[in-house]
Amino acid sequence: MIVTKKFSDIERIKNKRQKNVQEQNALTEHGIRVEASYWRSRLLPPALYEVGMSHGVDWDKSIIIDLDMDLPWMPDMLLGTLLTQEEKFIDFEIETDKQGQTAVTIEAWLDVTAQINTCEHNRGIGVGMGVLALKIRKELCGITEPQLANGPDNKGKPDLIKTDCTNPAF
Repeated sequence: MIVTKKFSDIERIKNKRQKNVQEQNALTEHGIRVEASYWRSRLLPPALYEVGMSHGVDWDKSIIIDLDMDLPWMPDMLLGTLLTQEEKFIDFEIETDKQGQTAVTIEAWLDVTAQINTCEHNRGIGVGMGVLALKIRKELCGITEPQLANGPDNKGKPDLIKTDCTNPAF
């Protein structure tokens, strides 16, 4: 019943003309969750799987945030963003053969973590997309607690991504 209620809430929010910050965040989170869940329950395109493996991606602990393929103006291309097991956001563009089985060229494989909004409190927009994606990755991959660093500097506190939330670029 809870899932149905959440789904009906999302449908209600989608139909609203004006949305508050929390509703906008709920829609963003829902969109990321739907895309990530879709690709976790299906086979990835073989070319993307192989390229990811060659770059050290552990697909059991990573999620696809966005994936577009075979667009009319760019056939035989895989474009998107993934969140790796190391909590790095990667933008990729991969040209494939006609069947999408093999990567012909890797046009881009870029770590864009620094450009992703990982702030929990943003004036006017609420939670950053990066925070939502990190949360969803942990839920879908079954990660329950942050790993604790064993160093004298942080005294067993979680190792967190440090970001400048006052930067207007976010």
